[in-house]
Amino acid sequence: MPHITLECSGNIEADFRAVFQTLTDELVATGHIPRLGVKCRVVKSSDCFIIDGNPDYKMINLLIRLREGRSLEIRKELSEIGMKVLQEYFQKEMNAKQIILSTEIKELIMGLDLTKNAIR
Repeated sequence: MPHITLECSGNIEADFRAVFQTLTDELVATGHIPRLGVKCRVVKSSDCFIIDGNPDYKMINLLIRLREGRSLEIRKELSEIGMKVLQEYFQKEMNAKQIILSTEIKELIMGLDLTKNAIR
């Protein structure tokens, strides 16, 4: 755990591996996220309508799914780290007023989020 997903419009260009490395390092540094089990993925959507349909607009939503048990303060801290990393990597688009960034934390209920890990 956790599952980290970048949901984004199809017109996003980025070194996603670098984004995930930075994000993972910063989340693990809090002491609230174990490195083992971190899984990151990008989900791009070619069919998007942002604000008024301007094809130059972009969006990224960072979704972090965690097992339940962390306090609201810890979840807020993790979300803020996510936003900071997104702003670092997409500052150019922020300056050009072409992108919407968002983060969200979802809790998975223990016993209902089953995992079989053959890697470790």
